[in-house]
Amino acid sequence: MIFFLRFIVTGIDKKEAVKRPVEVYHRVLFISSYDPLYFTYDAQVKGLERSLYPNGIEYDVAYMYSNGRGDTSGDEFFNFMKQRLSKVKKYEAILIGDDTALEFAIKYQEELFPKIPVIFFGINDYELALKASLNPMMSGFYENDYLEETMNLAKALFPDRKTFIGLHDQSVAGKVDISTFWTLRDKYKGYSFVDLDASLLSQSDLVFLLAELPKDSILFYMNCYSDKNQNVYSMLSRTGTVVRSATVPIFRNYVGGEGMGVLGGIHMDVEEQCVKVGEMVNEVLTKGSRPEISLVDYTKSRTSFDYSLMKDFNLDFSLLPKDTIFYNKPESFISQYGKIFPPIIMLFITLVVLMLYSKCGKMISMTYIAELKKSQKVLLDSQEQLSYQAEYDEILDVLNRRTITAWLRDTMTEKSVYSIIIIDIDDFKMLNENYGHSLADSILQYVVALLKGMVEEGGWKIARFGGDELLLVIPDEVLTMECQIVRQLFAAIRAPIPLGDETLAITASMGASCSDGITPPEQHVINAETAMYEAKKRGKNGIVIYDDEMKEKALEEIRIKEKLQQAFDNDGFFMLYQPQIDAQTKEVSGYEALVRMKEPGIYPGQFIPVAERSGWIWRIGRITTELVIKQLAAWRDQGKTLHPVSVNFSSNQLNDHGYVDFVEDLLKRYNIPPQFLEIEITEGLFLERSVLADDIFRRFKDLGIRLLMDDFGTGYSSLGYLTYIPVDVIKLDKSLVDTYLVDGKDSFIRNIIHLMHDLDKNMIIEGVEEEKQYLRLKEFGADTIQGYFFSKPIPAVEAIDFKVS
Repeated sequence: MIFFLRFIVTGIDKKEAVKRPVEVYHRVLFISSYDPLYFTYDAQVKGLERSLYPNGIEYDVAYMYSNGRGDTSGDEFFNFMKQRLSKVKKYEAILIGDDTALEFAIKYQEELFPKIPVIFFGINDYELALKASLNPMMSGFYENDYLEETMNLAKALFPDRKTFIGLHDQSVAGKVDISTFWTLRDKYKGYSFVDLDASLLSQSDLVFLLAELPKDSILFYMNCYSDKNQNVYSMLSRTGTVVRSATVPIFRNYVGGEGMGVLGGIHMDVEEQCVKVGEMVNEVLTKGSRPEISLVDYTKSRTSFDYSLMKDFNLDFSLLPKDTIFYNKPESFISQYGKIFPPIIMLFITLVVLMLYSKCGKMISMTYIAELKKSQKVLLDSQEQLSYQAEYDEILDVLNRRTITAWLRDTMTEKSVYSIIIIDIDDFKMLNENYGHSLADSILQYVVALLKGMVEEGGWKIARFGGDELLLVIPDEVLTMECQIVRQLFAAIRAPIPLGDETLAITASMGASCSDGITPPEQHVINAETAMYEAKKRGKNGIVIYDDEMKEKALEEIRIKEKLQQAFDNDGFFMLYQPQIDAQTKEVSGYEALVRMKEPGIYPGQFIPVAERSGWIWRIGRITTELVIKQLAAWRDQGKTLHPVSVNFSSNQLNDHGYVDFVEDLLKRYNIPPQFLEIEITEGLFLERSVLADDIFRRFKDLGIRLLMDDFGTGYSSLGYLTYIPVDVIKLDKSLVDTYLVDGKDSFIRNIIHLMHDLDKNMIIEGVEEEKQYLRLKEFGADTIQGYFFSKPIPAVEAIDFKVS
């Protein structure tokens, strides 16, 4: 008996090892962006071996040794690869791991491995993956970042923490991380987003900033392994620094850091993706053809949390998914000895049953069968409940986002005819605030109940796509703005909702995308969401259908983003300077610095909004500031007379916590007195009066840098705030000059100028284009004139010697 028990127990954990074939049939090369110490490498190798070895596929590995930073040129690695490939037997396929290696493969494919299938995986940059998949010899897998899912979980666990901090670096993956981080900001109304770029900080600076994070913040620890001194840290080392320094909850949407002080997060299952990669490689090699599978943009996720930290923060475990993996969970008696129990219990039950059977015969047998049936029913009910919770939104009793996405991917093809609509309830946040979450959920339930009749009748699918967003899939229909289905949807949503003795009227913004025989279903979902946001921009309470014009705008934005990235990497910006003229003496009194791209045909009105949306405006802010301070130093060294130069400061730069220190360091490095640098800030930013803004303004003033208010008069009706904001100069917007500096209305401009003087503030009048405007402003006692009447923005060499003719 004891021998029998030992045999059962020792066999429980015995996993079937990966079976290597006796004979190798194929040989492939794996080019990795990183080295074997990189945090995803082990999982990648395990996944590849699980699916390559059983199919007789052996692989070699070539490392780019970028350790998260990437080979900036790729030339050295190219020479290495060229020499290596000339000496070894030809590979039948190339595996590409992560973004840097894929960029290398795209650039050198024809020279190194022409007509050889290339399978890529772990790609953070979706546009890069999409570009590669258009190559007939390339296909592969995009790495889902699961940042939004992690944020939603963090928000649920810590509803009172309203500051999200994104920790990243300037690696390829880090840039994608922070871009995604900023694009999510609009989905979290009332939350502050802060960018913490480790590439701009020394190790000691990072430790200090992490220790000083706001108490109401949550830290999202993304790809972040380098510092400003070009040091590169391992995942273990950097994680140790982060968890030792930060006192706020740390979430991570990538594998790595589990059980080391990171609270938890949702991340892609790297090993599972690489198993799929190996299966794709086997299929390609078996068929002996190029990859025929389109880009795979979904890999299932894993949720992992630190059990002890969940306890320390007193968090609700029920908010976590049922399949959450826990680290640092104390071992119970069951977990320590539970492996022995099943065989013992089975053996004991068997003996008892045999004894009872021998004594009670048929009656006991029938009772046992009845109990088994009862247990089976309970088990089936439990399985159904778990299945429901995994696939449905329990509040609205409709499919959840993950289920509808999987259904679209598995059911619809590029040739299917269908339309996708995303419905977003307008001002839903206000409903939550005014009526409470419970009643707001009831309103959503009411809307869904109205829609379900149409859904069932038409054979549609309905799902909850977000907090107040619903997704409809309408088969066999290509919608138009005025079609019957759209009218029915609006009629249902706009119908008054009974609330006791009162009624409530709501509206919704809708975005739709219709099948075209080309676009995959997942992209139609993205297109519909883009169209919905466009409907919001157009005033809400309407529908926008994604069309070629929106597609062209999206492609144009992608093009501009590519050019911006090239400009960041290749000194692609320069400054023009518009002279500011003393109204009384006609002498130059200062300049406004205006940034331009060296890339022809791309203008500020195009690239500035893209930089704002992409979270890159802080980089432009730093570049322009450094260019201006360098120019001031150059003028000084040439013996020129210096005048103050103003640079623009965007509201998104508030999240660049190191900007003021950056400015101070530059002024000291180039020995420029602070009075020659001025910061232009829009009116709205002064009025927000956030603690963060007030602190930055105070630090500028402490340095001796003057603050200018730009765009004055474009959006605020009261002038009382001018008595307390820390601004030295007011810039009157061109729109007020055009509207009021005319006969019969110009007394308004005169009164504004006199008021500013009474408040001891100087005034710059922008947009002056005619002599009569200048003469009138001079008569009113204006301080400074800026506009095309005197000069357009001009290069530095012309600006420093500019004279009014």
